[in-house]
Amino acid sequence: MSEAMALVTVDVGRGLAGAGALCSLAAAFRAAGLPVVHVVDGSLSPALAPAAAAGLDEDLLSTGGVEVLGRAEMVVAFRSLGAFDATPLDALLRGLGVDTIVVGGSVPSPRVSASVAAAELRGYRVMLATDELAVTLGAHLSAA
Repeated sequence: MSEAMALVTVDVGRGLAGAGALCSLAAAFRAAGLPVVHVVDGSLSPALAPAAAAGLDEDLLSTGGVEVLGRAEMVVAFRSLGAFDATPLDALLRGLGVDTIVVGGSVPSPRVSASVAAAELRGYRVMLATDELAVTLGAHLSAA
């Protein structure tokens, strides 16, 4: 298991149903002190990021800023199709020393697919957080 791992959630808005495994995985990443970065288009599920329940700083996000929700939890906004396109995500992850990312979001989704491809092109090791992976990895992180 990489110590330089981050969870990147892609386009998990307020209306997304069935994100239970992803919410549990995000909680496990937080508890393990690993970064969680949400890439959003306007809203973020409060179940996924309780610290964002009051809303996001749309002015900051619309100018390409990074909103910090907690010790290792941040939000960036989409500027194009993929999470890495014209966003500070790559610089943020590299600054945190991340070399492996777990991508979670609604599958199938063009944004998830574009984000996974862009991460691989930038040299990250990538895992797609299916429900099964989310449960297994979450349990592993909780036990660590």
